[in-house]
Amino acid sequence: MHKIFLTTILLSLILGSCTNSAKDQSNKEVQADSSSTSKDYPRLGRVEILDPAMLNIVDSTAQVEKLADGMTWAEGPVWVKEGNYLLYSDTRQNIIYQWSEAAGLQEFIKPAGFEGPGTYSEEEGTNGLLINQQGQLVACDHGNRRIAQIDLKTKKKETLVGNWEGKKFNSPNDICQHPNGDYYFTDPPYGLPGRESDTETKEIKENGVYKVNQKGEAVQVVSNLARPNGITLSADAKQVFVALSDGNNPYIMAYDIKPDGLLSEGRIFFDFKKNFPEESLAADGIKVDANGNMYAAAGDGVVVINSTGKPIGRIRSTVHTANCAFAADGYLYLTSTDQLLRIKLKI
Repeated sequence: MHKIFLTTILLSLILGSCTNSAKDQSNKEVQADSSSTSKDYPRLGRVEILDPAMLNIVDSTAQVEKLADGMTWAEGPVWVKEGNYLLYSDTRQNIIYQWSEAAGLQEFIKPAGFEGPGTYSEEEGTNGLLINQQGQLVACDHGNRRIAQIDLKTKKKETLVGNWEGKKFNSPNDICQHPNGDYYFTDPPYGLPGRESDTETKEIKENGVYKVNQKGEAVQVVSNLARPNGITLSADAKQVFVALSDGNNPYIMAYDIKPDGLLSEGRIFFDFKKNFPEESLAADGIKVDANGNMYAAAGDGVVVINSTGKPIGRIRSTVHTANCAFAADGYLYLTSTDQLLRIKLKI
């Protein structure tokens, strides 16, 4: 009887200990989960107000948050709504990275572009990214000189289009999709082995802008630009904007979309020399919000331009910024040289 009593007490103590340990572990997990959504990121830069309209977009006291670093040339960010995460390219490391509030920074695909053997060029990875109307990732693939489609789950790649009139593209750089399903993308030489001076591998004379339909058929819609780079649609999808990374002509061009999807003669929407004569600025990636305001990655951040072509403010990150992307979490994400940054918007 005495032995049974002692055994009962011992079992009670063991079970109680296990229960408390489980509760402690559970509490630790909850604390870890809650802390992961309230991280205190380093802050830098400032907002510069050039017009009161900028205050409708971002607070004057807002600062940029630094989320990650260690990249070489970060580019082409896109928000994936289904998973609440950001994807972006490192053109030189040949990686597409994934970042989320919960998990932080991870490699999504490596290699993202050129798969060998050997090394193809200095920028052989992907550049501009988008999520298309079917929920697939579409990538401007420098290393393979194509527009690629990538399944987000299997990460299987396939070519949407890889040539125009039988000639390989230079190095597709940035891309947007029209509501009718057509894609428009820029094709400068930045990903070629010899870049602008490449005469051996370059097959298309022009650094063009192309339209690609749902059948994967490409048409050259602009042929007279020296350094086309970022590309986006107007808020009403009636115009295509193209940024020129051209020191002599640092313009953002506007083109009306014709009924057949071809583009009208271009006109200068914004001239960086005229608006910022004391700085050497030119746009890289560009985006347009629902109100028609344009966000142009240029210099040490983003220049915000209203629908009439007037600069209304700047987001100064202190780091050279190549591109930006809107996200469902209310932030504007910036790919800035070796860093991933963001700033809270009010739109």
